Amino acid sequence: MKKYISARTWRDLTDKHLYREGDPFPFDGREVPAARLKELETGSNRAGLQMIQGIITEDAPDPEQEPKPERKAPARRTAKK
Repeated sequence: MKKYISARTWRDLTDKHLYREGDPFPFDGREVPAARLKELETGSNRAGLQMIQGIITEDAPDPEQEPKPERKAPARRTAKK
């Protein structure tokens, strides 16, 4: 799971919580919809600013960096005579 921290000081208009630069987002560990995370991380919000940034933690690897399982070729059958 990707973790996020506040990139600047700002007030979340959904719950009125004040985030200071470097604070964890969300402050109480609740689930935040992916669309909301994208909105805050990319700056496509009412303020037009990036409010949060993703961080990679050692205890939770980034899913994009995880090795993909090897695909094995299906076993071939021998021809019947």
